[in-house]
Amino acid sequence: MRRHIFAALVLATGQWFMTTTAFAQDEALGPPEALQYPFQASETAPRAVTMPFLRKAIEDAADLGLCEALMREAGHEFPNGFRPQDCTTEFAARVRDRDGLVHWRSENARPLKCGGDCVGRPFNSVTRNVDKPNLREAMLYGRLLFKIDPPGPVDRDLTYSYEVHVQCKAADGARNGDIEVKVDVGEPVLGDPHTLESTLDFLFLPVQISRRIESFIRSKLRSIPTTAIGGEPCRSIGVSRAQDPKFDAMPFDLAPTPGRVVRPGLDAIGGVRAERARVEFLSITRHPLPVGVAPEHARPGAVEAGYFNAYLNGANVSFPPPLEAPDGLRLPPAGGTVALNYCRTVPLDGMDRLQLLFVNALGGAVWSQFARDAGFGAGAPHAITTGRTIVVPGTPKPRVVPLREFELAYRIVYLPAPVLTGATAGPRGGVRPVRGSHDLPIARPEVLAESDASATTCREI
Repeated sequence: MRRHIFAALVLATGQWFMTTTAFAQDEALGPPEALQYPFQASETAPRAVTMPFLRKAIEDAADLGLCEALMREAGHEFPNGFRPQDCTTEFAARVRDRDGLVHWRSENARPLKCGGDCVGRPFNSVTRNVDKPNLREAMLYGRLLFKIDPPGPVDRDLTYSYEVHVQCKAADGARNGDIEVKVDVGEPVLGDPHTLESTLDFLFLPVQISRRIESFIRSKLRSIPTTAIGGEPCRSIGVSRAQDPKFDAMPFDLAPTPGRVVRPGLDAIGGVRAERARVEFLSITRHPLPVGVAPEHARPGAVEAGYFNAYLNGANVSFPPPLEAPDGLRLPPAGGTVALNYCRTVPLDGMDRLQLLFVNALGGAVWSQFARDAGFGAGAPHAITTGRTIVVPGTPKPRVVPLREFELAYRIVYLPAPVLTGATAGPRGGVRPVRGSHDLPIARPEVLAESDASATTCREI
């Protein structure tokens, strides 16, 4: 119910604003800030997911769901599942004419005709994951408005709320990704019943209608040529609002043409190392449970307690368990510390931050983020502790208890790019500018850094 109220508010106002700026965050709980890349597209980006396309895809999918409902109510069976070709000319005409037990609430309820009454305007947003990195996205809310109208004076409104999410889906911290359009259709909501309606059995309406709408839209997207949308390589996503809401769009920039593959941490000048940071994982400490919390909440002996992931600027780093403990790190069930000797080196070319998200398989997570002007956090060791909440019995009612369970100690070592000389030097004394108007110029942080040539005993993972 809360989501439907919020969706109605956004539909009515057509407003939503969200910005992200790279600030230092040390040991923060909750969803981490959206990654720097893919960036937010301008309204004039060369490609777009357009509202006319989305409105038609949603309407066509809903028509197919209505056709299935009418045909099943008439006694037709589909042992192998209902397919688009199963909708006969007769029943397609009934759907078009709003004739049948379930139909569009009005002709103007169709997405192609409803304007802003049933399809909201897109807005810039970000994903809200707690246990994995977040990306920018364009998003909108909508409603499908039907009516159940059996013979006699009884009828009832039927509403499906949905969300559309458009992302430049980038995996494992990549700067570029592929356009992905996801439609999340909620459960049906019935209007207030009339006097005689309690006797109405509407179970003939397929409960799969929401899934059918989403899968139909996805199939439509997959069939669109890549010159329009549907898996096209991208490096941004944004929102463009037209004077007429029916012509809003979600624009994106194309990904650059693939060139020679360069290994992370190396630039394109003959294998010369570029600006990097080495994150050294020093230890993991398991803290005891708070007083009054039953031991089973610590999941003593649970295999997942020994599994951890870190995300460095979006790139996943899984902590391998020691060879003598194949089921995970052997952490004491009630408290204790395990020393680590793992590390991961990450490229920083053009980056405005170094973000570290630490996740445990029991559900706890925590993150820190260090801006470029803060030296990417290099220097003294840091410590962050995962957080999750549990519900325990209480008087007069159960209470929510936060658990701060697993503390990760780590250190960041900044490894600047070597200064190039002679013919290989760039226009700023050997520091090459980063290609792309949305990349930051490389300016080395003013921190003491370990020499690039120094040895480290940590195990690179």
